[in-house]
Amino acid sequence: MKLFDELGGPFDLIFGLPVHPLVVHSAVVLVPLVAFAGIAMSYIPSFSRRYGKVILILALVAQVSLFVAKLSGESFEERLGKNIERHADLGEIAPFTFIPLLILLYIRWRFDREGANTGSPIVRRLVSILLVAAAILALVYIFLVGHSGADSVWGFVKDL
Repeated sequence: MKLFDELGGPFDLIFGLPVHPLVVHSAVVLVPLVAFAGIAMSYIPSFSRRYGKVILILALVAQVSLFVAKLSGESFEERLGKNIERHADLGEIAPFTFIPLLILLYIRWRFDREGANTGSPIVRRLVSILLVAAAILALVYIFLVGHSGADSVWGFVKDL
């Protein structure tokens, strides 16, 4: 049994199953989880100090899963031969919409870990506001990408 399909490489098939449907579920779960945790971090410094490392690790896994989903989606689209243009267009941008959230999570965690005297209050507040905005962007975008993907796969059900 081969781990990777010899035609498509590591982003096409794994043990005969398409990688894209497998990996998108980690992105669909982790991105909202990290986004809501980021909102909590922006308002509750003790939450940030206590769970910041774990949230950052989950954010890194989410970021990797977004890029793997993007790469595997490109080869999966070729294999499907379906018109999924809207989903593909949204999926191209999705990994890049999460990067600001990842960066701001790290900055917020560093501020909270170092203590209340780190950075000026204006900068800390600005980081919190930007963190909430980045979390909302990530939530909206993952919803749009996921919904368009589900609609392209399961859209026929509404016609039955």
